[in-house]
Amino acid sequence: MGGPEASIVEEAARIIDAAHDNDVTLRLLGGLATRIHCEHVDFCDREYSDIDMVGLGREKSRISMLFSALGYLPDERFNALHGHKRLKFEETVYHRHVDVFLDHFDMDHDWDLSSRLDIEKYTLPLSDLLLTKLQICKINEKDIRDILTLLKDCAIGEEDLPHTINVGYIAEKCSEDWGLYEAVLDNLEHVGTFLDTYELSEEDRNLVERRLKLLTRNLISHQKTARWKMRSAVGRHLAWCEQVEEE
Repeated sequence: MGGPEASIVEEAARIIDAAHDNDVTLRLLGGLATRIHCEHVDFCDREYSDIDMVGLGREKSRISMLFSALGYLPDERFNALHGHKRLKFEETVYHRHVDVFLDHFDMDHDWDLSSRLDIEKYTLPLSDLLLTKLQICKINEKDIRDILTLLKDCAIGEEDLPHTINVGYIAEKCSEDWGLYEAVLDNLEHVGTFLDTYELSEEDRNLVERRLKLLTRNLISHQKTARWKMRSAVGRHLAWCEQVEEE
């Protein structure tokens, strides 16, 4: 299958293409996934240390065989301890690491992605990709830039379509999980306060501002589940966010 690509963007695409050719399901998340959907590279491009992906738990052994064929070494200790939900691999030419979540995105908050991997060719659906950024309890500058990239460069809709953020899906997920709702609502407000610090055209700034307000309105107005209402009664008196540190 050839050796690793010097460009981490091209290497990520090489892995996804090889997975597709071998009937293995893998999709990108994180900054590299955002980079693929970015229309203005000078705004969104940055240094990427690792490649983050989501795969299917039932394909765990095939995922391991794929990475072996691509020249990657498994992190034996990590995979033995956490392989039921996450796998790690490393290639030794450029010393890159690949982190593969199995079925679930499990960081500050957790939700099932196993039925969400057939919408985009290379990445998670944009609604899930945006949600992985908005769910972070301690958001940083990289995350804010990725959020702005997605909001200004991608379509907004109410369906799961390629290159489209499904705002109804985001509202539905947040209306099932009070902690996720709180984190997303906080970050929508937080991102809005940083708009003037980025070199955005007036048109892009206004577009992002409108979309932040649209997402906020949808979150607030969407009907909440009984589980959400029970947890909301407790509020922030109990821990509501894992605050996973980046490795």
